[in-house]
Formats: sequence, structure tokens, C-alpha cells
Amino acid sequence: MDEDEIQNKPNQQKGGLRGGEKGRTQRQNPAREFFVSMSVNDMHMQEPSEARVSVGSPGTEDTGFHIPGPLSRGAIEEPTEVRAAGPQGSKRKAAPDMRSTEEGKGAPPLAKAKDSLEKAPPESSLIKASESLVEKNLSTESRLSEMESNPEEWASGILTWSVSAWETQAPVSETRVAKAQAWETHALEAQVRGGLQPKPSATKEVTVTTSEETRYMSREESDVLSREESDVFLPRQFWSSKLKYILAVMSYLLMPARLWRFVSQWLHKGGCSFLIMYTLMLFWIGIPLLFLELAVGQRVQHSSIDLWKTLGPWFGGLGYSIFLVCFITSTYMSLFNSWILFYMSHIFYFTVPWQHCPLQRNSSSVDPECEQATSYTYFWYRQTLKASDRIEDRGPLAFNLGISLFLAWCLVCVLIMNGIKSFEKVLQVLVLLPYLIFFCFFCRILPMEGTEYGLKHLLFLEVASIYDPTVWSQAGVQVVLDMGLGFGPIVYLSSHMPYFNNCLGDAFLMALIKILTLLFILPVILSILGFWATITTHRCCEKNTETLMMLVAQGILPPEVRPPTLTNNPTSTYNSWLNSLLPPLRSAVLSKVPECNIQENFLKIKESPRFVFLTSTEIISVFPGSFFWTVLFFLLLLSLSLCAMMTFTLGIIIPLQDTFPFLKRQPRILTVGASVVMFLCGLFFIQPSGIYYFWLLSEYWVVLPIISIVLCENLAVAWAYRAKRFLADMMALLSRPICPICGWLWCYVSPVVLLGLLIAVFIQLGTRPLTYMAWDSNTSKEIVRRYPVWALILIVGLYVFVLIPIPAYVAHCLTLGIPFRPTASPKLSSGSGQPPTKKEASEDILRGYKAKSSSA
Repeated sequence: MDEDEIQNKPNQQKGGLRGGEKGRTQRQNPAREFFVSMSVNDMHMQEPSEARVSVGSPGTEDTGFHIPGPLSRGAIEEPTEVRAAGPQGSKRKAAPDMRSTEEGKGAPPLAKAKDSLEKAPPESSLIKASESLVEKNLSTESRLSEMESNPEEWASGILTWSVSAWETQAPVSETRVAKAQAWETHALEAQVRGGLQPKPSATKEVTVTTSEETRYMSREESDVLSREESDVFLPRQFWSSKLKYILAVMSYLLMPARLWRFVSQWLHKGGCSFLIMYTLMLFWIGIPLLFLELAVGQRVQHSSIDLWKTLGPWFGGLGYSIFLVCFITSTYMSLFNSWILFYMSHIFYFTVPWQHCPLQRNSSSVDPECEQATSYTYFWYRQTLKASDRIEDRGPLAFNLGISLFLAWCLVCVLIMNGIKSFEKVLQVLVLLPYLIFFCFFCRILPMEGTEYGLKHLLFLEVASIYDPTVWSQAGVQVVLDMGLGFGPIVYLSSHMPYFNNCLGDAFLMALIKILTLLFILPVILSILGFWATITTHRCCEKNTETLMMLVAQGILPPEVRPPTLTNNPTSTYNSWLNSLLPPLRSAVLSKVPECNIQENFLKIKESPRFVFLTSTEIISVFPGSFFWTVLFFLLLLSLSLCAMMTFTLGIIIPLQDTFPFLKRQPRILTVGASVVMFLCGLFFIQPSGIYYFWLLSEYWVVLPIISIVLCENLAVAWAYRAKRFLADMMALLSRPICPICGWLWCYVSPVVLLGLLIAVFIQLGTRPLTYMAWDSNTSKEIVRRYPVWALILIVGLYVFVLIPIPAYVAHCLTLGIPFRPTASPKLSSGSGQPPTKKEASEDILRGYKAKSSSA
């Protein structure tokens, strides 16, 4: 398109560009869209040599001062009113004669405005003044069009307005000059930060508008403008300190289910060998991708659902997939809180109900179903879960769990009612309390019997597991889940930090804290498991001794198999006697009683809610002063689980607010509404078979979409936006160099590793049966059952459902011919960390405008 065509093309917009608007306010002339908003006041005109500047600042009213003299080289000869929108979004003030008429709707260009004035009746007292005003505005419009083709004149013209000139030409107070200078610096930095933003907020972008254009805006449109500006100009909350930010991210990374999973993987996947593989995966994908998510959120300064299309146009659907995964995960993870609150509601009984079997109704005898099992198992399956025998069985919702689930969501809703400001108030307690409780448990368990047996497994090393690709895939999956990648909270937490924060150092710090936390918790849990395995084995030996004595007395077994009297160490005495028997006698004994093996009891522990609520309560009941330790244990679980749920819930609320700004007007209503919706969805998991669906999603499903999402995030930054360009932007903002190995890991190592993990997970799902631990009411025992075929179909269908926005958006881009990589945006000064000058920014904008016009 020729420059003459650009200059002659009429401006048919109705108002200035407002932050966050789409489509309506795209201007044809960039000269009218830069830094300031001007409106000509033909009714209250000041002296021809003066202009009034209004500056807004957070939490204060706009202040104004007069600027004598022409604004720039006669570019604007009109008496103008210059109004810079501050962070609080000062509303535009229309001139008194800006009325809405039937003919005025549609905001015609200035040429048409002149014709309409000529046709007006002669009785009008404002015709002559209006005609003069329109002619001057027409000359202004042509002048701006000429400047558009000459970037140097533009840069030396309007863009050379500076506060220093105002200060020398106007006797204004130092306070107002300081405010204007601060806002000018803020606007320049906002232009720099706006390079990655899909919807620049109105606090960072001011537009040039003439009052003649605003004159023809209807009254309804003016009301909409005011409402939208009041929505957009709400300032973004930031963390009050760096410590609160670190605590917030760590509260998300310390999910209780991940802690137990790491201990289980340590025990069953090679011990120290698993730690070696875990550490390598941490450096290959954990820290680089954690830095990637932190940098994206901090660089873009918002967390809207369509955030990722600014990095890669083809990845616009990625935000919707992240939102869906976060929502589904929040619904079934909330069940964990309901279990905790249900157990806590029973700990103040004189005797906790899981330590004894209940009596039958209208009878003094014990429930036979509980007698065949244990009181802990019975309370977990029959009184807490009201579990069915199979996943196919249906039944009424568990009312007791429904109340606990409602209270859990009420607690989460109250703690995040005011967003991150209320969330950060409870962080110091909820994050630091688990460390204190773990330390108390370690001090208590250390002198008890059997702890040394558990601590021996800290030095366990299985070399063969290093050559097992399955173990490598498990270590990679564990790293992805431990770092919390792909769920969304990492991005929105970092988006509330200033853009100059050292996010690379934060990534290393958080990974270090995470692995140190795991290594701190590991000996505590291993000591407790060693104690529990020892006590369980002692009880087994004592029970077997009583059974054998009875069988010998009845003549069922020969007198040669009479066991000895057990002393201080029942396990050692019993096993020594059993191993000394002849093979026929030993076989006869084992046919009547089970073998008591401490190693088997120790390795029975696997990651599942069963371990947390069934095995742990049984272990703590053996502690001296078990009531006190039971309270501490459930406080530990509640603090960890609440932290995770609050971050997940904010991961739903904040993206909605950033995507739909009108939701920011009533944040409390949005918080309550989101909590109610997730509570209603969580009711599905409190049916009798709900625990089996919980295990299906948490163990088999969630890994698939998370790895796929993280892989797409990696491709969006490394290949669509380009890793080198992204790191250059970050170096300019951080004012410090970034090791280029990060870009190399993003481009080549992380995608390959993630793709290998995804393939390995699919192979495991296709070759291994999906199993779950179920309750058999006939035998009153736990049995392992296989999921039906439709459960596998459900996993695949849900996986496709949450990821379908990604290929759908790619197809949309291909249809419209949208390129894979984003178009060039104003670049940052490489390595200097300083925003570009006004001249550089204006030339970049004009170049981009001309390139866009010529392509059109």
C-alpha cells in the first residue's frame, strides 16, 4: 500500500485505543496512538499558547499543570487538552458540547464533519467557531499523516515532548513535575514490556484522539467506554516481598501426594540409583522448564487463557488445555481435604474410632466384618469412604464426606477471598508448619525401636535399576510432577512479580529447596516405616507362637515344632528357631501360620491415600501419647493440602480475571462461584466407587496431559518465539547475562526427553493392566482388581478432550494463514537492560505499521 493511500485513508474510529479492547479501536494512523490522549475543547478553550496536562498516579487523583508554548514544531496549533492515563485509569472528560445526536452517531471523519456543519441552520451560534475548529483539525490530521512518512520528524516532534521542557517553560511545582516524570518513565517501560503482551492494558498505552472524533460518540458508547476503562485500569497486585513469593511457589510444590510418591519410588526403584536418575532429570527438564514457566509469567505480567498465542500463534489453544487440566485436578484433589477433615472430626473422641471395631446395632457384639479385617482398614473403607466392591457399583453419596468436602471448600474460599493478598497472609504458617512437624516426628521416632532398620535404606543402591528404561521414565515423570509443571499455577504466581526479578535464580533456588525438602522428609518417613515394620513383625511372631502352641496342644502338629518363649526381641528369636527346623517340619509350620518377614512388611508401603490414612494412623496409634501425635499428623496433612488447593483454585480464578476483565469488579463473587462449581463437581468422587475414580485419574490419567502440555510450552518458547530471542529479552530486562545452555536445553534436550516420557507412559498403559486396591465385603479384605476396558477408554477420551483446543487452534491458524512464529515486535536493547528511547520506539512502531500496511 502506498504512503499516499495511507495518508488519505480516513480515520473511522470512534475513540482512542483502550487497553484490553479487541478490534473496535484498531487505528489506521499510529501517530494518533502514541503516549498521549488529546481532545480539543472548543467550549472552554484556554489561551492558544497553553495546554493542560493531567497525570494520574496510583491511589491519587489526577493533577494538572499548564504548558506554555506550542507543543512541537507547530504540529498541533490547536489549544489542546493532553491527558495521560495513570495506573488507576482516569476517565476521559468530554467537552460540554459533546452531545450525541442521531446524525452524529458513527463518528464520521473530520471531512464529513465539516460538510455537516455547512448544512447546519444559520441560527446556530457555534457554527463559525465549529467550522474554524474543523478546518484546524483537518490541517492537524494532514500534518500527522505527513509526519508518519518521516520518522525522524515524528521523533523530533511530538515524541520530543519531555518533562524537562515542561519544567523550563512552566512555573509548576516540583511535586507535579516529579509525578509527570515518574509517569513518563512508567509509560516507556510499559512500551518495552508490551512486546509480549497480547492485550496491552490501558495503564501502559495512551492514545491520541481529537475531540471532533469523540464528539460523535453516542451517549451509550460513552457509558461503555467509562465502564471498560474502569475495568481495565485496575492495577495488578504484586507480592509484598520476595519471601512471600518464594513461599507461595513452595507451597504449591509441596503437594503431599508427591512427597509420599517420592518415598515409594525410592524404596521400589533402586534407592540411591533413583536419586541419581532423579537429579539428572532435574537438570535436563526440571530446572530449565521451571525457569521457562517462571520467565513467561514474569515477562508477560498476566496469566490470561490466551497467553501462549503471543509466544507462538499456533499455540493459542494451550491456555485452554491448561485451564481444563487445572480444573479437573482441583475437583478430585479436593477430596483429600475432605478425608483429612473427616478424620480430624473424630480425633477428639475419648478413644479414636479407628483403634477399635464398632459394636453391632442393638447388640453388644462386635461387627463381624471388622473382626475379619482390622479396625483401621474397616474405618477407612466402610465408615469413611463407604466403598463399594467394584468400580462398576453405584450407590448414594456419602453424606459425611459431603459435609467435610463442603467445609474444605469453605476454608479454601475464605483463605483466598482477596486473591494473593489474603493468600500471602497465611503462607508463613502453612508452609513453615510442616517442616516443624516433620522435625518433631523425627526427634520422637529416632530413639524408638526399628528406626535404624529404616535408615539403612538411605544407603541402598541397586545398580541394575540404572539400566532399566522404565525406572528412568518414572524418574522423569516424578520430576515433572514435583516441579508442578503444566498445571498453570507457576505462570500466574510469577506474573505477580516485577519484570526485572531474577527468575533464573528463583528456579535454581526452588529446585534446591525442593530436593532438600525431599531429602529431609525421606529419613523421617523411613524411620517411621522401620518402626512400624518392626512392631508389625513382632506382633506377627507373637501371634504365630500362640497359634503353634495351641496346635501342638491339640495334637495337630508334633511336639518338635513347639516354639520357644519369646524374649525382648521376638522377631530374632522366632526366626532363628524357625530356620533351625528341618525342612519337613518347617514346611508343616508355614502351612499353618504366615511367615513373619520384616523386609516384606517394610516394602508393602506404596504411594496411595491408603498409606496416608490407613497405615499412618495405625503407626501413630503405637506412639506413646498417640493423641498428641495424631493431632500433629493431621495438622501436617491439612497445611500441605490447603496450600496445594489454594494455588490450584487461584490457578482457575486469576486466569479468568485476566481473560475477562469485567470479572475483576467482583473478585469475591467470582471466588465463591468458582468454589461452588468445583464443590458440586467434587461430589462425583464421594460416591461409593469414587475412590477408584480418584485413583484412576491421579495415577494413570494426569501424567498424559501434563507431559503433553509441558512439551507444547517448550515448543512455543524454543521454536515458535525462538529461544535465542526469548533469552535476549530476558537478559535485557534482568540486566545480567543468562547462560546460553538454557536455550540449548529448551531446543534440543527437553523436547526429546519429554517426548520419550510421553511414549513410555503410553507403552506402559498399553502393555500393563490397570489395577486398583478394592474392598471385598464378602471376605472383609483388600484385594487387587483390574479396571474394566471402559476405564482405559475413559482415560484416552478425557486426554483427548482436554488437549483438543491445541490442534483445533492450529487448524484455525492454518485456515487463516497465520504464521507459526509471531510477528516482530519492538525489540529491547540487547544486554543493556534499559528501555528504548522515544525515537527508537517510534521508528519501530512506524516500521511495523508500514510493513503491516504494505502486506495488506
